[in-house]
Order: sequence, then structure tokens, then C-alpha cells
Amino acid sequence: MNRRNFVKRSMLGMIPLVFPIRGFSIFAPESNEYFIHGVASGDPTIEAVMLWTHINTTISGVCNVEWQVANDAAFKDIIKKGAVTTSSERDYTVKVDVSGLLSNQVYYYRFLYKNIISDVGVCKTMPVSLANALQIAVISCNNYEDGYFTSFRHIADNKDIDYVFHLGDYIYEYGTGQYANQTFLDESKRFNDPPNELVSLNDYRKRYALYRKDKELQKAHRTKSFICIWDDHELANNAYFGGAKNHQSNEGSWRDRSAAALQAYFEWMPVRAKSASEMIRSIKIGKDANFFFLEERLDGRDKQLLNNDPEKMSTQRKMISKKQLDYLSDGLKQSDARWNFLVNQVMFTGYQSKKEESVKEDDWWTGYPYQREQLIEVFEGLKNPPVILTGDHHQSHVLELNAPDEAANKKLVAWEFLTPSITSKNDDRLTSEQISKKSKLLYKLNPHMIYNDTASHGYFVLNVTKEQINISYKFNTNILLKDSAERQGPDFTIDNLNTLKKNV
Repeated sequence: MNRRNFVKRSMLGMIPLVFPIRGFSIFAPESNEYFIHGVASGDPTIEAVMLWTHINTTISGVCNVEWQVANDAAFKDIIKKGAVTTSSERDYTVKVDVSGLLSNQVYYYRFLYKNIISDVGVCKTMPVSLANALQIAVISCNNYEDGYFTSFRHIADNKDIDYVFHLGDYIYEYGTGQYANQTFLDESKRFNDPPNELVSLNDYRKRYALYRKDKELQKAHRTKSFICIWDDHELANNAYFGGAKNHQSNEGSWRDRSAAALQAYFEWMPVRAKSASEMIRSIKIGKDANFFFLEERLDGRDKQLLNNDPEKMSTQRKMISKKQLDYLSDGLKQSDARWNFLVNQVMFTGYQSKKEESVKEDDWWTGYPYQREQLIEVFEGLKNPPVILTGDHHQSHVLELNAPDEAANKKLVAWEFLTPSITSKNDDRLTSEQISKKSKLLYKLNPHMIYNDTASHGYFVLNVTKEQINISYKFNTNILLKDSAERQGPDFTIDNLNTLKKNV
């Protein structure tokens, strides 16, 4: 028997099977009972991609699952195939790291279990340079009980989008009705599973399984490769290294809870990482673009303090570990890429609202001023200002980050673009008059604010070329309707001279 027909590698603890791979029919049977959570791909490199699926089964033993990668949707030209096992130990999820692929290529993949074939997924490897524009949907904050995930379908249907960056809050840990649009919940009956707040491994697993049954989210995963970071709600609200605002002493050990949350995340998300430290990574595309993915919850973050707490100014306070700070600082200083991006969970620049809320915890980078200033000094020394891509905030903002120069003038050192939430609450429940009044006040109080929209939901598309970058906001017309449309938001360009222009 030719050993080239054997599977030789195991991924994430999966045991390779030693038997020849059977052939597949190019047509999936009508029943798809084992693959109700769809398929996904993620963490593409220039020669590899992670493939994911889940086997819907109640058996207590091991499942033998086969996979294929082809150059065509009909699977007439199969270039990779193999088999792995999964079991209850990993919640019957399947992850395969397929390597030896060509750069900047579209591939098709599928799985087979007990003669049932999964949906066909589409993935794309990374380019080695930007000969053509790279288009990335930048998204965050999809709360199941706040609205329908229609924006994921809009992303899936946009053939120009190459990849998706998900900046966190992929799930929310709250129990049913604790963080929800109650009117939507009453009408849609779109309830969380489990109904309680997530604490145990089984709780977190069930919540991911619920989200991944959503057909709009499935379609986005099936058609685009995701590159993900987490924020706090994959763990608990306002998480930090030693705990979370939404973790109480009667909910057991934070170490156990956060470990359970991470295990479920690594099982259910198409990421290559197997630990929090491995989520800190970068993608470099020749001398054109460099993306630094940060981890700002478990890698050394100290507990959030109130806005008026003088301890905020301590040189000992950390948002991230010194190791990660050095990694980012050195990476930026040594980067020869024209465009450098920070793929970031929480707001870096900050802004002033109507009043300072002294009793509010400062969860942004502004709550950790010493490390923030250290990074600003790094930004100041770069040839070109970096671009910060940020989630978490649920609102759309474009901000200039300035630092004083020697003449006490303002010097542009970075831009920050905040993507709105897919569904999570913002000012969407205010009247149009209230929204407009707030928007005008924000502009008045913050001269560094180029744009704000505090009430729309959706995402933006980042278009990167050698000469310029473009950011185009896409808004959902009504997240409370299943079949809502998409409307075009504002469009911004940064040219090779580092000039930001809002396009009409």
C-alpha cells in the first residue's frame, strides 16, 4: 500500500488515521445531519490555511472524518486530502492545518463523515505582495439577542472581499435578556442557549454551537477566510488577567472559567493558535503591508480602574505584557512595509464625550497611560503613521492620533478607524434628534475626530494597495429585520503622502 495515501500529520491533538482515503461523490446527499454548524477556514498564510467543521453526533466514541481540498468546486481536481479523528474531548470539532498550497489562490474544501458530505467551503491563501488590491472586511461585536446577523450575508455576497478580520466579541457570555434588545427578543424568540450566564466549559461550548447555527454567519464562514482575535465577551465583560467585571466570587475560580472559555474558543474558531500567547501574531505581505494582531485581555492586563483613580498613572500598570509591548514596538521599528496596521481590540486614541464619568471603569488604552505613551513614542519615530483597526466600541469613528512636537504643535502619529458592531447595542435606541445632537457635540469637543456615527451597525472594508489605503463603511439598514439591506456609508482614503481624505 502506498504510504502517500496515508495521513501523516495530526493537528491540535487529533490522531491521524492510517487507512487509504476513499473517493467522494461530487454531489452531497440530501441529508446534512452531521454538519449542521457548517464549515469554516481561517488564519491563511501564503501556503497554508486552517479548515474547520463540527460533527453533530451523540456517540461516545471517536469519529473518523475525511477532508479534501480542490482547485474547483466540483472537486474534479483534488490536490490535498486526508483524515482525522475527533471526539467529545474536543466537542466533536475538527481542525486541519492544510499546507503546501500556492499563494494568493482560491481553493475549495469539504468534509465527509459516514458518507455524508459537508457544504463546500471557499478559502484563499495570502499573497506575497500587493500586485492587486487586498480587501478585508473588518468586523466585531455580534450579539445574538440584539438583532439578526444580516451583515454576515452582505459580507459573504461581496465578491470583492478577500478576507475577514474579526476583532472580538464573537459571542456574548450573558444569560438570556441580561444584555439584549428586549423588544427584538420578544418578537424574534431568538434566545440564548444556554439561558444562563456562561461559566463552565459546557456553557461556552453551547453558546458557540448556537451562534454557528446562524445561517448568515455560516455563509460568511463558508465563503471567506477569517482571521480572528478575541475581546472580553468571549470570556466575560471587562476581562483582565486576574478576573473580570462580570465574574463574581460565587461563580467559581476565574482561572477555571477563563480556561474553559479559551478551550471552547480554540475548539470552535478556525484559528491556528492553541494558547493566548499564540494569538499574538502578525501577517506580512512583502514590503507592502504588515498586520500586527494584539491580545489585550489575558496577556498581563491589570484590572481596570475608575477614570478619576490616580493609580492609573502608575508606571507599573500594564495593558499588555512587556514581552508583547517589546514585540510590537520592535516589529514596528523594524518593519520595512509601507503600511503598518495594529489589529486591536479596544480604543487607543480616545475622545471626550459630554462629561467625564468618574465612576466608570476605563477599559480603553487611555486607562493605561504609561504604556500608551510608550507606544505613541514608537509611532512618532516611524517613517509613516500606522493605522489602528479597532473593534469593541459598537460605533463608527475615524480619529487622528496626535502628539506634541518640539514647537508645541500637534503632530499626526497614527490614524484609528473603529468598526461598528454587527448587532451589539449602541445609540440605536435613541431618537434621530438625540443622535444628531450627540454627534455634533462629539465633533465640537474633539477636533481630532474626523467622523462619527454612534447608531449604525455593520462593518467597514479595508482596501490596501501599494499606493494608498481606502476604508469604506457599510451599514445595515435595519438589524431587526431578517432580510435587511445594506447602505453605503462614508469612504476614506489615505494616500502615499499620508493625507487623509473623506470621499464624497
